[in-house]
Amino acid sequence: MNRTALARRWASGVVPGLLFAPLFGLAAPAPSAAQYMPSQTPVPPPFFALQNARIVTGTGVVIENGTVVVANGLIEAVGADVDVPGDAWVIDASGLTVYPGLFDGLSQVGMASQGGNGGGGGGGGGGNPFAVLVGQANQPRTVRPEDRPATNSWLNAADMLDADSDAIATWRSAGFTNALVAPDDGIVTGQGAVVNLAGGAQEMVVKAPAALRVTMSGAGGFRNFPGSLMGVISYIRQLYLDAEHSRQYEARYMANPSGQPRPTYDRALGPVQAAIAGGWPTVMPANEVREIRRAIKLGRDTGARPVLAGGHEAYELADEIAAAGVPVLVNADWPERNRDVDPEAEESLSSLQRRAYAPTTPARLEEAGAEWAFYSGSAGSPRALMENVRTAIENGLSEEAALDGLTGAPARIYGVDAMLGSVEAGKIANLVVTDGPLFDEDTEIRMVFVDGHRFEEEAPEPRPTEAPSVDMNGTWILSLNNDSQEATAELEVSEDGTISGVIQGERGEQQIVDGWVSGNEFSITVTGSMAPGREVEIVYTGTVEGDSIEGNASVEGRFNMDFTGTRPGGGVR
Repeated sequence: MNRTALARRWASGVVPGLLFAPLFGLAAPAPSAAQYMPSQTPVPPPFFALQNARIVTGTGVVIENGTVVVANGLIEAVGADVDVPGDAWVIDASGLTVYPGLFDGLSQVGMASQGGNGGGGGGGGGGNPFAVLVGQANQPRTVRPEDRPATNSWLNAADMLDADSDAIATWRSAGFTNALVAPDDGIVTGQGAVVNLAGGAQEMVVKAPAALRVTMSGAGGFRNFPGSLMGVISYIRQLYLDAEHSRQYEARYMANPSGQPRPTYDRALGPVQAAIAGGWPTVMPANEVREIRRAIKLGRDTGARPVLAGGHEAYELADEIAAAGVPVLVNADWPERNRDVDPEAEESLSSLQRRAYAPTTPARLEEAGAEWAFYSGSAGSPRALMENVRTAIENGLSEEAALDGLTGAPARIYGVDAMLGSVEAGKIANLVVTDGPLFDEDTEIRMVFVDGHRFEEEAPEPRPTEAPSVDMNGTWILSLNNDSQEATAELEVSEDGTISGVIQGERGEQQIVDGWVSGNEFSITVTGSMAPGREVEIVYTGTVEGDSIEGNASVEGRFNMDFTGTRPGGGVR
């Protein structure tokens, strides 16, 4: 038996003579077996050969009928003429397409709640203004740059992961195998980490730290410095000056400490120094034209390596951004008109322009030759993100660039392209297998591989074909859990029974991502936020009788609520 085959068999627990060893405590379980929660358990063993697949490598090469061999968590071979090891589990992938696993360029998926971190200001509050004020009152008062207001640069996302988060499975099942996750509280929020979306918290980490994240959020309230945008920008500049001064002083002290006061420890400055010295990407908010130019200049003045996050007005500056060599993380949550404003109110020209042209930003950046990648922003769900990517394609973005913006580009931006971002031998086996072109609306995910572990997605039940026998158009008032909660559904039903619209409840607006009515039965799928970075899928199913409905709402298939509903006005719509 050769060494490679022996290694495979050891990892899968299948070695002649040791099949029954676990019964006697003579052999440990497979190295990864204990690291996956039951809800995330992959299909064993971890050695596969996907044959007869169409392989879109992400490098510009497409293999129409090829094989991908996965072993020990890595891609062992890719090509049209590949020898399949005898101990590999062969999967006939005829009619399926293999892509690199998708990568969300900036996310909170799988992040545990920060819940207060001792920074110099700010803090959560969950949207409750009173709670925010209380949180600010409990924070140390900041009156000068040396107080390090709202600076949490020492926090590392790799230490803040919640491997049991339901959101991880939701995004993974949609083909996302990676994300850059970062804290989001403060002016300097902390260090981002590139993670795989499977495994235990330690196994998830691919690279940490991978970035430093900076916002333009103030320290919180009138009682703290800095209390204005100008103050925040000045503070960031001073922070970088302090970091460089501290570096120089420490170097001189270490060279000749005799008779010299020792440097004062400041935990806020070390990560900033490391980011400059190591060339870490520094993610800065830059949505509007003035913000983009400000972030580029701030990076140039401080020695930071800026990565622009937002980019909705980058279509105006695509050539300038490309010339500056600054990457852009494009927020794939395109701006919409605020639903809460007076519909008769006149919208500003700048707002109209941003809504019209923001989806052209990726195409303009592609044309200019700039480096850019997608991130989910507040899109809320992978389904919504992919829908917004399709909108960018409709606005001129090539499908090749769209794929790169979800795979290779974020890997390059964060310096992990030697490990991730394409289907190539030697890279981490993060793959998504589909039954059609990735960006087709009807394409389904069939398999996902993370670290070489297979997660199989069941084909969805076909939608009923019976024509609607009831009218569900209009407004419905829903009572959930025996009237303990109330929600309002605004529904639009097409001739074929497809339902669209929103459901507004105590936790905010839930966008309908899929829905149908057949006969008098219906199913409505929405996405909603349970907590920051934790999006869940809720499925409402039931029946309609005149102006009344009843049924069940299932949250991630784990929690269920009964509901009833009526249409106000006795059917007047």
